[in-house]
Amino acid sequence: MRKGDTGVRNLNNILQQALNPEREDKPQKLYGNTMFRLGDRVMQIRNDYSLPWTLTEEDGFITEGLGVYNGDMGVIIDIDFKVELITVRFYDNRVCEYRFDRLESLEHAFAITVHKSQGTEFPAVVISLFGVPRGLVERNLLYTAVTRARKLVVLVGNPTIMEEMIKNINKRERYSGLKERLM
Repeated sequence: MRKGDTGVRNLNNILQQALNPEREDKPQKLYGNTMFRLGDRVMQIRNDYSLPWTLTEEDGFITEGLGVYNGDMGVIIDIDFKVELITVRFYDNRVCEYRFDRLESLEHAFAITVHKSQGTEFPAVVISLFGVPRGLVERNLLYTAVTRARKLVVLVGNPTIMEEMIKNINKRERYSGLKERLM
């Protein structure tokens, strides 16, 4: 869920203030309604096959490549106003530079949706069960959220919603058109 008091947009604003508060010695850049700050957790939200990256191995060997993909997460390690670049080190240690006028592919990742978390694991996961829309009260969504955690899961919210999610074994019909394309 992206919108509302317990949606990831609002949670990211709250968590940024708590985990990476504004300081005079910490550079930040406003882009649209988003304040990017040195040390922020961020996520690439669309594929960009042409964005260059570098990877420095432990032995000092440097690999260069192209392409950053939807769901790649990392931390802002530099904001340079002279050359107007934000530098992100992704969790796989690739480093990419984003021009100030091209930040639409980044968003905060202190909190992320279950959809965006698929394929990733975290040491701990906090799952909000406040204001869950009826269409998302499904067992498979709760299962996906819980299995993102390696060591700790914290469920916060309405226990009735959790019970309904556990009981709801109905799977929503997906209309991807895949069957038609394969035939």
